[in-house]
Amino acid sequence: MNSMAKALPSLLAALTVAAAVAGCGSDTPYTPARGGTLRLRLDEYRILPERITVSAGRVDIVARNVGRLTHNVAVVQFDRPLGEDEEKQYARTPTAHPGQVVRTSVTLKPGKYRIVCTIANHDNLGQYGELKVLPRT
Repeated sequence: MNSMAKALPSLLAALTVAAAVAGCGSDTPYTPARGGTLRLRLDEYRILPERITVSAGRVDIVARNVGRLTHNVAVVQFDRPLGEDEEKQYARTPTAHPGQVVRTSVTLKPGKYRIVCTIANHDNLGQYGELKVLPRT
């Protein structure tokens, strides 16, 4: 048996573990925003906190780029209907260069939204999060 055939079972086991770990992202608890302001940190390729809640109405987004590349933050629809190429975008910050802070505001209704970096393929590389907008009490 050649060395490639001997290594195959170990490789398959490692890939199975990696796939299981990658699917565990939804276990992250939600972080409540304070005073209607999302304070986010951006780097390669994350938005932190990953999951955040805020009350419906005006939402201020303040994002600090602590990474080495340029980033931004957009609020987009949570689920894209089949057959649609573009997702609906509700707000987007300007591009933040390393060390910069960028801001924007948006009025949101209760529901779930995605927060993503729209630069290049950063969203595909994992730079996204979940925003849950709660009804005002």
